[in-house]
Amino acid sequence: MAVAPDACNACGWISAFVSCICFGSFAVPIKSKRATQCNIDPLAFQSYKTFMCFITSFLTLPLFHQTFQFTPWGIVSGLFWVPAGVSAIYAVQNAGLAVSQGLWSSIIVLVSFAWGIGIFQESVRSKWMALCAVIVMIVGLWGMSYYSSPDGNQSIEEGDICLDGTNSDVSSSRLGYDRVESETTTTTTSREDDFLENNTQSNNSLWQRRRLGITAAVFNGVWGGSVMVPMQYAPKEAAGTGYVISFAFGATIVTMALWVTRFLFHLYQSEMNITCAFNSLPSLHLKTMWLPGAIAGTLWSVGNIASMISVTNLGEGVGYSLTQSSMLVSGLWGLFYFNEVQSMQMKIMWFLSAGITLVGILGLSFEHI
Repeated sequence: MAVAPDACNACGWISAFVSCICFGSFAVPIKSKRATQCNIDPLAFQSYKTFMCFITSFLTLPLFHQTFQFTPWGIVSGLFWVPAGVSAIYAVQNAGLAVSQGLWSSIIVLVSFAWGIGIFQESVRSKWMALCAVIVMIVGLWGMSYYSSPDGNQSIEEGDICLDGTNSDVSSSRLGYDRVESETTTTTTSREDDFLENNTQSNNSLWQRRRLGITAAVFNGVWGGSVMVPMQYAPKEAAGTGYVISFAFGATIVTMALWVTRFLFHLYQSEMNITCAFNSLPSLHLKTMWLPGAIAGTLWSVGNIASMISVTNLGEGVGYSLTQSSMLVSGLWGLFYFNEVQSMQMKIMWFLSAGITLVGILGLSFEHI
């Protein structure tokens, strides 16, 4: 299925804009104080998203005057989305919101463009000019990702401050205890060595987490970039907003399958102890997480519905690529709400990168027929 013959360009563009706002904001609750305090497992948080996706999918029946339609292609979309969604949550928790979304957005743009223009042969004025516009978008997204990275020297600088403070305190104590200067010197050196060793281990741990988070973001982009592709093969009556319910059922089935798989893994580890395996499953933290989970799930679901409308009217290559401009929104959250970047120079470079992204968006919009 290519672009619908009765496509509405305005509907596609408005839907892409709505999708950007929702996709760019859905991860904000993951970084909320509630979520970070309970350190919720990515699969548990994904379950909130899936649940809200399932509940809200039925709203499309009265809102868009749809009849109930189901296609097994929705399960295929679920196979793409759920693992990618779990990876996205892990990435945000470990690498930061702005960095993670910048990485997966740029990859999704490339994957979507390859499917739309290369596989489905969707119409554009010039494939080469459209590709150039996509490359410009990716450069801008990568720039926003890079310049929204938390300041790399922050933890080290904080360590230097602590170390200076320790030296100051030790120096002050030595003024009154000249008789035990040699013992104090030994103690001070030991404390400095212990601090430096702990600080190094802490920094190594943070960078290890960051690398794993970035890897998860890349997987989300590569795997999740094809989430809308199965809709192209769905029957016409089950495509567009008619695909929402199929997608929701598919996502629910895959999420439940991941829980069962995880239970079986713990069951094997616990030597077939059912109680131990069940207790090893991650907590949903319902009392704490019901609100952030519901907000994140609702935002993503609305963004998903809008992206389907955008893809239906603009095509996979243009429509879904445009929705990844959500990095503009998530970047603003990361910079100004979570204060992930302190440097004014980095913020200025981020806005320049955002401008490059917008140029790519305008170029891609011009190439769309």
